[in-house]
Amino acid sequence: MANILISDFTLEEVPHGGSEVGNQMLIEHLGLDFIKSAEVTEFNKKDFYVICNISLMNPNLVKEIKNYNYIIFECDYKICPSRHPWRFPKSLIPPQFRINYDLYENAKAVFVKTTDHENVYKLNDVKANFINLRTNIWSPKDLELLETINNDTPNKINKSCIYNTDNWIKNTKGSIKYCEENNIPYGFVFNGQDREVFLREMAKYKNLVFFPIARETFCRIVMEAKCMGMEVITNKNYGCTLEDYFNLKGSELINYLRYYNNINLNKMKKYIPQYDNAF
Repeated sequence: MANILISDFTLEEVPHGGSEVGNQMLIEHLGLDFIKSAEVTEFNKKDFYVICNISLMNPNLVKEIKNYNYIIFECDYKICPSRHPWRFPKSLIPPQFRINYDLYENAKAVFVKTTDHENVYKLNDVKANFINLRTNIWSPKDLELLETINNDTPNKINKSCIYNTDNWIKNTKGSIKYCEENNIPYGFVFNGQDREVFLREMAKYKNLVFFPIARETFCRIVMEAKCMGMEVITNKNYGCTLEDYFNLKGSELINYLRYYNNINLNKMKKYIPQYDNAF
C-alpha cells in the first residue's frame, strides 16, 4: 500500500508556485509518494491518494478517481473546464459548464485554503466534506527563512515591488500601470530565481503591488511579502485578503501561520491511513 500525492508539476519545475510549495510540504511531512498527473496510468484500490492539480491527467482517469480512496488538497476549482469560476458573473457556473461534482462528493475530505474558497463551492451547490484550513500549508524551513529575512531587512527601500511574470493571471501589466499612473517608483522580482534569492530580493522593497485578475484561492506571494514586513497594495478579490488575520505582518503573522500549520497538518493526518490510528 502507498500514500500518493498527484499533481501537475514538481516544486523543481515551478519553484515559486504556491500550490507546488504546499504540495512539497505535504510530501515531506506526511511521507507521501509523488506522481505527476500526466504520468498516471491507473489507480489501485490498495493505495490512498491526495489529489491536488490534475489538469494534465487523462480525462478518462479523472472520472475513475471517485471509485478509489482519496482526499483533495484543493489548489483551484475543478468544477468547470477552465478552473476559473470567476469568469462567470458572481462566480456562478452555469449548469452546462459544471463538471467533476462527483469527484468532490466521493472524497473522504476536501481541504480548501480559505473561507472565500469554500464559499465559491457552496455557491455552486457542490456537496463535499469541506475542511477549511484558512491558510495554505507551510514548511517550517520556509517560515524560518521568512523570519530570518524579515529580521535581516528592517530598512526597506522606498519603492514598490512588482512580480514580473508571464502568467497573465498575476497581471504584471496592471501593477505597472497602477504604479505609473500614481507616480510610484517600482522595481521587479523575476521568475526563475532561486527561492531564497527571490524572497530576499522582494524583501528589500517597502511594499508589494499586486492586482491578480483571478479570484485566487489563497495567494502565497502576498502572505510571504507580509511575513517579511512589507505592506501590500492589492485588490481584495481573493482568499487570504478576506481572512481576519490579513492585518498581521512580520513575526506576528509568521507565528500565526506556524501555529495553524501544525493544526492543519494534524487535520490532514487523520485521513492518511498510516496516521489514522494515532489521532
